[in-house]
Amino acid sequence: MWFQQLIREETGCAAYGIGSSETEECLIFDPLWDIEPYLALAARKKCRITRVVDSHSHADHVSGARRLCAATGAALFLPELAEVTYPVERLKDGEKIRMGEAELEVLHMPGHRPEQINLLIRDRSRGPEPWCLLSADFLFVGDLARPDLAQDGREGADILYRRSLPRLRELPDFVEVYPGHLAGST
Repeated sequence: MWFQQLIREETGCAAYGIGSSETEECLIFDPLWDIEPYLALAARKKCRITRVVDSHSHADHVSGARRLCAATGAALFLPELAEVTYPVERLKDGEKIRMGEAELEVLHMPGHRPEQINLLIRDRSRGPEPWCLLSADFLFVGDLARPDLAQDGREGADILYRRSLPRLRELPDFVEVYPGHLAGST
């Protein structure tokens, strides 16, 4: 299995590529508008992009998910609760995506947005334990996401503290966390 973080330096937004060495397929998580970096990554890794996942409806940048799917023929996945009018496949809490040795488990982590999901990644060739979490806009370096963008701020904060943070605490201490925003974020 391979894993690659792709950062847009101008905004600090991060996207991720996860791929299977066994099946030569990959998934792109939270792609930005410019799809060339993802196409180049897949070419370097000699993989085809078969799945594209947006963790939530992004307000701080324009998603490139639909463009990437159009360019590659990949399936588009969105959270079960995402409100969209175009055809997508829905991801539910606890659902698992398998690509050879790579396993990605969907964790519904509301608070920033009601539909927000994270992906818990396992490399089955190394063992059954998870090794990283793609936290999207739920958890940042040293901070939590804003809970006031899609709902009343107090309601969002309450959901973050009552539902999402306890789920995070349930993960083993060795699980690495990769956020959707880094230094330079708007």
